[in-house]
Amino acid sequence: MNESENKTTDTPEISELKAQCAQMSRQITILLAALVVCSVTFAGFVGLQVRRLGRDLESLRPEGMRATEALNKETPHIQEFMAKLADYGRTHPDFQPIVAKYGLTNSGPVPLGSKK
Repeated sequence: MNESENKTTDTPEISELKAQCAQMSRQITILLAALVVCSVTFAGFVGLQVRRLGRDLESLRPEGMRATEALNKETPHIQEFMAKLADYGRTHPDFQPIVAKYGLTNSGPVPLGSKK
């Protein structure tokens, strides 16, 4: 084999393909850079929102604690009322469907966050 046979000559088609590959390579690089910029921007936005919501949560925490304390203070009264309703339901047959529907018992209401 001669060296001239191994070397391929640059035809216009090959030159055009090389130019297209180089252009696509530049486009991919630009798109990757844009993706990095967008990702960093989005991550910064999410971080800012997390910080803001954390501050809002801290400002609402005392109010939530007051509501929880009020609920804990009223729970015995609510349980007493529920027990009276259950007793009333046992003595009055017209009220028994309501007792059955809402599951009223002497144990009181179902605690918050739990299911019957």
